Amino acid sequence: MGEILLTVEKLKMVFRNRTASFTAVEDLSFSVSQGQTLGIVGESGSGKTMSSLSVMRLLPEKGEIAGGKIMFNGRDLLSAGEKQMQGLRGNEISMIFQDPIMSLDQIFTIGSQIVEAILTHQDITKTAAKEKALKLLKEVGIPNTERVYHSYPFELSGGMCQRVMIAIALCCEPKLLFADEPTTALDVTVQAQIMDLLKKCQEAYNMGIVLITHDLGVVADAADRIVVMYAGKSMENATKDEIFNKPLHPYTMGLMKSIPHLDKKQDRLYSIEGMVPDRKTMPKGCRFSTRCPYVQDLCQEKEPDEKEVVKEHLVRCHRAEEFLKGGKIIE
Repeated sequence: MGEILLTVEKLKMVFRNRTASFTAVEDLSFSVSQGQTLGIVGESGSGKTMSSLSVMRLLPEKGEIAGGKIMFNGRDLLSAGEKQMQGLRGNEISMIFQDPIMSLDQIFTIGSQIVEAILTHQDITKTAAKEKALKLLKEVGIPNTERVYHSYPFELSGGMCQRVMIAIALCCEPKLLFADEPTTALDVTVQAQIMDLLKKCQEAYNMGIVLITHDLGVVADAADRIVVMYAGKSMENATKDEIFNKPLHPYTMGLMKSIPHLDKKQDRLYSIEGMVPDRKTMPKGCRFSTRCPYVQDLCQEKEPDEKEVVKEHLVRCHRAEEFLKGGKIIE
């Protein structure tokens, strides 16, 4: 891997109003290097998207960063002014948002939106920007680029809109790309094409990629390292091989067990019992304790710290060492 691009340390992100507040992301740490893909995985509401929006400094109203450190390419993003962040966003750090059709402005043509993104960050003529936009559309695998350039988003399929979003994200050759559920609502064939496209773009620009998804199948092929999030915290952080071959947190084990296998006859898919707890009424102790098949008294009394069980394999579980030594695993 190349040099470290992004370092997030003990990030805490909260939502506040006049009468109350609740924590959406807490004690989250990870890093991303040049040419590396980090997968952030978890159920809806686990804090995946809020983590990426915290780095981009694009939090929704009433959301704020309450603690931690975010360093990008040697710069402290939490102390950067809005003007500095505007210079970074779309230029050195880009993001592909969920729902590509809705992320594009429906009343402007595809070409005008790509050109606007280019002109915002580069001092070139409109003619040169159009030439670059057409080149980008071709690079992301869009046929009939001139026609698509003059089309509106509602005239294109979801897969085509996702390719346009990737073109916009790559227009300034960013160092780091956040891809938030880039394959959601796309059919399986198009999903594979989009992931292959992201991989080719990563190799071309030596980008770091943060891939945010609920689909373990997506990160199985794409990620080098995986962070498994649950209820706002990282439960496990390790290489892809360790996550898939030797998971050490019961939540990760449950997610792995939930993956359907074509070579195995299954009358019923495995599912993790229970629901993600309400962030406003988090259980005492481990936040996964209400759903964990291995829960003990200690788990319900004290929340575990994140610890390095083996080299660069971080787990937030009281029984992680036991699982490492061959303790009972979900079957």
